[in-house]
Amino acid sequence: MIDLKDRLGVDYEEISRVLVSHTVGYFLATVAGGIFLDFLPKYAYVILGFAFFMAGLGTAGTPFTSTLWGLGFLQHVAGWGHGFTDAAGSVVCVRLWGAKASAPMHAMHSGYPIGAFIIPLIAIPFLSPDRPAAVNGTTPAPPTVEEAWRLSQVQWPYVGVSVLQFIIGIVFFYFQYRELVTYEDRKQEKSPRSFAAFLSPSRFLEGQGRKAVFLLVFLFLFYTMFQFNQNPFTQYMVSYMVETGMYSKPEASVVYSTFWICYASMRWVSIAIAAWVPIHIMLSVEITGLCISGIVLAVWGATNKAVFWAFTCILGLFSSSVFPGGTAWANRYLDASSIVFAICVVGASVGSTAANYATGYLFEYMGPRAMLYLFMGCGCGLLAVFAVMQVSVSPLFAPGRPTQEETMEMSVHGDKDDKRDGDGNDDVANANPPMSSQQK
Repeated sequence: MIDLKDRLGVDYEEISRVLVSHTVGYFLATVAGGIFLDFLPKYAYVILGFAFFMAGLGTAGTPFTSTLWGLGFLQHVAGWGHGFTDAAGSVVCVRLWGAKASAPMHAMHSGYPIGAFIIPLIAIPFLSPDRPAAVNGTTPAPPTVEEAWRLSQVQWPYVGVSVLQFIIGIVFFYFQYRELVTYEDRKQEKSPRSFAAFLSPSRFLEGQGRKAVFLLVFLFLFYTMFQFNQNPFTQYMVSYMVETGMYSKPEASVVYSTFWICYASMRWVSIAIAAWVPIHIMLSVEITGLCISGIVLAVWGATNKAVFWAFTCILGLFSSSVFPGGTAWANRYLDASSIVFAICVVGASVGSTAANYATGYLFEYMGPRAMLYLFMGCGCGLLAVFAVMQVSVSPLFAPGRPTQEETMEMSVHGDKDDKRDGDGNDDVANANPPMSSQQK
């Protein structure tokens, strides 16, 4: 981000608009993809193929643009690709594994942190040099646009990633071809027959439309708060370390990569954990740890290098499985379809959009440390939202649970009804004729 910012000659508040452009594309793609796949789930693979091609186009062009609006457009295109990927990926997992999709969903999402920790290490040789240290309290001016283009060669990692994305897109197009060749109507795939059925909340929780709406709203808030918590840290972590003088660019990239190593490791471990531990227990532990880590980073880690690095790694362990865990939770407590997953991802995109702009503004005008306080507050908010979600699906709020008075009344009426048959005669008398003297 620092090199792209210097190449365009803009500040952090302005570069944050590009991230907002990306998340707007992500938001639109998840909505469009969720609606499309709710009616035609068998085309999930072709959606993934187009998703990787769009992401590849946006990625390839990002480092070569010389204007802020051009960078925003390319990131918007990439956002469409990333949104389609998340919308269709969960659908593929549920179609293949059904109610046992929790572990495969964690496996699918475990690929993300692997790329995230490899790329910063690959990018280190291509980054521009660090700016000289401040002399007599005077911070050196940032490089000119011409110097930034000459000193940074960051475009080559972008090109390499885009080539891989095009290759993966071709693979998914092949999967779609095989799907259509071998496809037979699957009775278990239920698509809404009308637009009214599509909008009915009762389809997500049979016979409990109001509770379904409540859970969907809180699921949306869950992902909004999670991305509001994650984006300030993951998007601006390196900038924070460099701008505060805590680490140099290469050192900050190493710290950033260790965060993703921990993140990726726990994603893979969580595949096994998800197969044995109930999802609500996993999420409770993870979100509590995330909240505690955020408090420590904001209060003590802001000025202490050792604490910052240590709790960055701890944060990676606790936050890694929250996103796939939320979709697994939805699959557990709701009749999950592509629309439910789309609501999750739309919530995430809304949180990302708001968080990117808010963090860029705070970073530029309130100071880098304001980012950590925003991160800490959203982590506490996430814990509160999940607590409400979990209580609402507990046995305490289970439908159809009669009170003690209702139970007694039902028992009395049941006894009376049992004594009468359909003709109004005494059932007991009909069922038990008088006994003979021998039987007596």
